[in-house]
Amino acid sequence: MRDLSPARAAWCRSARWRDIARQHCRRMNAERVAGPKCGAKTRVTGEPCRNPPKANGRCRLHGGSTPKAKDWHKPRWPDRDSPGAMDKLAAKLKDLERAAEKRAARLAAMSPDERARHDAWHAARKPGSPAERARVRVDRQHAAEARKLPDRPAAPPSAELAEIEHHIEELRRQAAEIEARQDAARQKAWSVFE
Repeated sequence: MRDLSPARAAWCRSARWRDIARQHCRRMNAERVAGPKCGAKTRVTGEPCRNPPKANGRCRLHGGSTPKAKDWHKPRWPDRDSPGAMDKLAAKLKDLERAAEKRAARLAAMSPDERARHDAWHAARKPGSPAERARVRVDRQHAAEARKLPDRPAAPPSAELAEIEHHIEELRRQAAEIEARQDAARQKAWSVFE
């Protein structure tokens, strides 16, 4: 046990505390038995799996969670410092090779129409960071909205717009003159020290 006060440690060793823990375990096990099951076919017995499922409907052994975030499409390599790392790596490489062979066989069995749909689906869903995929999705939506807009001819330049542009050019010329005067003053100030 972690560092507990003497009173807390005595409570954790008491018969009442053990009775509460037993009741909780019984309730949890009853809920587990009555709750939903994974249902995947187990490798050893061939019977349906009886483990509780995750959010995707399968347990941690038969599906678990799918990798997410930036590198969801890349294989996860075992930690080289973990025990049995070389065995895990060999198994991972063998699984990847088996998956590549199954993918190649599946692609070879496709009709030209199915292959075209497959390639179009993959071209529209390129891997990358979630932010990049979201940006591409928003760009596609904006492009679709822009295509729906009617073509409007450009408005002829107005006299007011021409006057504003002339005023902007005049301000830019004045700003350039001020910068030139400031540069000359700086040069003069530095020449005193030389």
